[in-house]
Order: sequence, then C-alpha cells, then structure tokens
Amino acid sequence: MNGPMNKQMEWTWQDGVAVITGAGGLLGRGMAVTLARAGMDLVLADTDTKAAGKVAEEIKALGRRVLVVTTDVADPEALESLADQAWTVFGKVNLLCNNAGIALLRPYGELTLDDWNRVLGINLMGVIHGIHAFLPRMADQGGLRHIVNTSSMSGVGIASLRPLNAPYVTAKFAIAGLTETLAPVAAAQGIGVSVLCPGMTVADPSKPMTYAMASAEWYRDNLLDPIQVAEEMCRGIEENRLHIFPHRAGLAEVEQRHAALLEGFRQAGKTSPEEKTRDT
Repeated sequence: MNGPMNKQMEWTWQDGVAVITGAGGLLGRGMAVTLARAGMDLVLADTDTKAAGKVAEEIKALGRRVLVVTTDVADPEALESLADQAWTVFGKVNLLCNNAGIALLRPYGELTLDDWNRVLGINLMGVIHGIHAFLPRMADQGGLRHIVNTSSMSGVGIASLRPLNAPYVTAKFAIAGLTETLAPVAAAQGIGVSVLCPGMTVADPSKPMTYAMASAEWYRDNLLDPIQVAEEMCRGIEENRLHIFPHRAGLAEVEQRHAALLEGFRQAGKTSPEEKTRDT
C-alpha cells in the first residue's frame, strides 16, 4: 500500500497509529481490520464498548496493539480525552478517521428538534469535535499524518432521493464542505485530508437488499462490503485524494445533481440581474 501522500513524504502504514470513531459499527470495523492488516496499531472509539471490544479482539489476533476508549463524539470533552489517551498510550497519531454516525429514517413531519440535534450532534459535530481535538496535536507532531472524514454519497449526490433521511443528508453535505475548507489549512501543516463518500455498504453484498429510499436503486448493482470501502479509503490516502469515492455508480448521481445546478444558472442567465432591476 505504498504511494505518494504529498510532495515531501511517501505514505507508509507499518507501525503507524490510527484513531477510528464509530469503530464498533459496520464501516468502523472494516477500517480497523484493513488498517491492522496494513500494519497499523489502533485506537477504537465508540459508545458501544462491547462492539468495539469485539473488533479489538480481531485486531489483537492480527498482531497489532489496540486501545478501546468509550467515546461519545457529540461531547467535545470526550474527544479531548480520546486524544489524551491516544498520545499517552502510543505517543503519536498518524491517521484520524472521523467516522461515527447514525441515521434516523423518518418523514419530515415526524422529525422533532431532538431528532435533528441527535443526528447533527453525532454526525456533524462529532467530526468538528474530532478536528478540534486532534488537528493541533497532529500539527505539532510532524511526520506522516492524515485525516479522513466520513461523509457519504448522501452528502454529494441527489438529496431529493433521500427524503426520509433529512438530518443525515444535511450532516453529510456539511461534512463534505467542512473537509474541503479544512484541506488547504491542513496541507500547509503537512497533513493530508480526505472526505470519504461511500454509497450502499452492506455486510454481505451477495444477499438481496431492501431499502426504503429511491437512492438505493443507484447502488443495487454496486454494493460493497466494509472491507472494500476501507481498502479504497487506503488507496485514497496513499494518493492524497481530497474526495474518495468507493462506489463507482455514484458518478452518475453526481453528474445528474450538477446538471441540475447548471440548469439553475442557465435559467438565471435568461435575464441579467441588471435587466431585472430595470424592469422593477
């Protein structure tokens, strides 16, 4: 898994340290196993300590060191504590995966403010808290460093395909924008930054899939398991990609979304703002 991270350094995995939030979940486990196989030690953060503990046993079986930290990413102090423990135990962090997230499938009319706050608190503020706690320390550390923020095709694709998942889509769009603004700032400190945008990721792509939203149709023939997504993430880190797209079917969705944006400009271009002002 060797390749250029930036002009100064070549990315290597062996004996590095990675921190993963949401490490007990489907994609978090895929990241942890893939990174351990590549030679990294792991800090696994999750509110579900039991689930993270099961992943930790897999990491130990692969011969890598691992630390499990119970972490609620919606709490900024929890992320500070996570960073403290990571540096205390391992002395460095080479890779931060801000991955924790939840989805809440409900029609708009049934969503409460508590629902919005819960989803945004974990999915968006969790990423912000992770950056706030880890970025200054990673900047001071030097050496090989990279941050991956998990967004989704829901954060760059056609939002109207996902009306039951509004808080999640809102958060994932924000994470994409957040990462794009962070990238040049981090690059000036020698830190790579990527936004990971998976499509439909399932435990077993060979099994029939049923899902409540039209967006699932885009990926029915492009289902990936979490290891496949994590392996594409690793390739993206090696190549220092800003956007990492594991699901190739997402290209058509992004093209259609941007065609709609361009149509908006064409519609606006029929009359110039100056002409509209004169008309009124």
